[in-house]
Amino acid sequence: MISLADSNKDGFVEFEEFERVVGGNDCKDKNSPSAGGVMAEVFKAMDKDGDGKLSHGDLKSYMHSAGFEASDDDIRAMIRLAGGGEENDAVSYEDLLRILNVNSSSPHW
Repeated sequence: MISLADSNKDGFVEFEEFERVVGGNDCKDKNSPSAGGVMAEVFKAMDKDGDGKLSHGDLKSYMHSAGFEASDDDIRAMIRLAGGGEENDAVSYEDLLRILNVNSSSPHW
């Protein structure tokens, strides 16, 4: 994600580049993967079955492909962090933004 955000390839992500990544385009619902931008593309790449949610399997597969060792307990903890649990065992796009603390509707800077 960092290499995609660093549009001028100087090795740093400046604020304008960061805004472009988390803000997407001018879609009215910035918390939807259809909003575009790098975060939406990352979400779509992680969502292997295209159902609009990141399942345990989606997250485990992505973490492995990204080179991170993540146990089943780690994945379950990520889902719980996003507000999921036994009934809701998946992560939505909005949940992913909340995990990464980049929810554009409530900026923290």
